[in-house]
Amino acid sequence: MSTLGTLAVGTFRETVRDRLFYLVGMFGFVMLASTAVLSPLTIGAQSKIMTDVGLAAMSAFGLLVVVLVGSNMIRKEVDKGTIVTILAKPVGRRQYLLGKFLGLNLTLAAMLALMGLLFFLVLTVAPGAFSVHYLGAIYMTLLELVIINAVVVLFSTCASAPLSAVATLGVFLVGHLSQSIRDFGHLQGSPLQQRIFDAVYFLVPNLEVFNIRGAVVHGDLIPPGQYLLATVYCLGYAGLLVLLAGAVFRGKGLR
Repeated sequence: MSTLGTLAVGTFRETVRDRLFYLVGMFGFVMLASTAVLSPLTIGAQSKIMTDVGLAAMSAFGLLVVVLVGSNMIRKEVDKGTIVTILAKPVGRRQYLLGKFLGLNLTLAAMLALMGLLFFLVLTVAPGAFSVHYLGAIYMTLLELVIINAVVVLFSTCASAPLSAVATLGVFLVGHLSQSIRDFGHLQGSPLQQRIFDAVYFLVPNLEVFNIRGAVVHGDLIPPGQYLLATVYCLGYAGLLVLLAGAVFRGKGLR
């Protein structure tokens, strides 16, 4: 466990020092701060606009960090050969991947915490109202990003950094449209096509499980059981992806 913790903390420090992290954080700051300027353009809906834009910005910039940093995280060490030095120590390949996965999750949690603090600060100086349900929406965003993190870890073990980034973005888009894709396949497709669409629906993570931003913005109550189910779904799906990534990486030749 101490080795795993060392790998996770090392990955966290590495990603925090990355210029990309600060760049995305700066854009996040500008995006959230701009809501205070743009919201008066729509009279009577300032609070909803600020909340919607703020929560969506957290998800978007978190996705950028996962895709751009995560897709290159393992490939960079493979290309430089530093991974061979790490694995020469009493560190297994699965342990290495898990450490990288947990380290990037720490980065995402820290980033969302900072952006969430900024978000609430903006609400205090602009015509917005604090709601405890906003914290729930941020938590759901973190769960969604954890799954995307597991996806990019899997792709990074068997593909180049650009291909991993593109494939991860594809999974993100399909994950939010999976129900619509399945319904369309049932309406338009043949029995074979319907089975294909069903397979896509069950294989790709259903990311709409974590999308409660619209409900939160409109003041709808989210039952506690939904948070529990989303947490179990996230841990189970991400765990399976990391295990699969470990199996792929275990059989991969390193130079």
